[in-house]
Amino acid sequence: MAKKPSTKARKANEEAVRQSKLDEKYGKPLFSLTYEMSEYELARAANLYGPDRMKDLFNGAAILSLALLIFVLVTMGDNIVLTMVLLVVAVVTSSITTSWSRFATFLARKSTLGLMGENNQHHIVVTEDKLVEEGPDDRVVEYPLSELKHSRSSNEATVVDFGSKRCVYIPRAPMSEGRYQALVRFLLDHEPKKGKH
Repeated sequence: MAKKPSTKARKANEEAVRQSKLDEKYGKPLFSLTYEMSEYELARAANLYGPDRMKDLFNGAAILSLALLIFVLVTMGDNIVLTMVLLVVAVVTSSITTSWSRFATFLARKSTLGLMGENNQHHIVVTEDKLVEEGPDDRVVEYPLSELKHSRSSNEATVVDFGSKRCVYIPRAPMSEGRYQALVRFLLDHEPKKGKH
């Protein structure tokens, strides 16, 4: 004899069907999910948002300024102004690289990933040609996939970057593993190809 679904499972299924009907106003939904943005989720998003190239530049600047500082101290010990400038550059760049996660979170807050008000529930709908984000305060933003710059993914989440600090965070938790991996592949297929203008 088949087991009856629990009340909780039945309600979840009914909600999924209802949401699916609502999503159809954007076209044929390929992927759909709802999540609550929190400080924890923002920190995850920041790790994917902060560009590695920028971190590498700060690391390189810190190493170079320290090397130049040692060189100046050994060869031109009496040049106080140059020594102080190099010392300041070395301290600033070193502090940014050692607290990179805080710096990346600061950058993420300045983008559309930042928290807004009390209710930070987001609903994401992905169709064949756009990504729609329903966010706090009844905000609805449609991002054409033709404007997608790149997406960065981990096992826990993806950040989709549309340029000009317009980003969408997609956590893995509200989706099954297979659906999440399919979404990651879908987004990668819509990234501009390297060298193609």
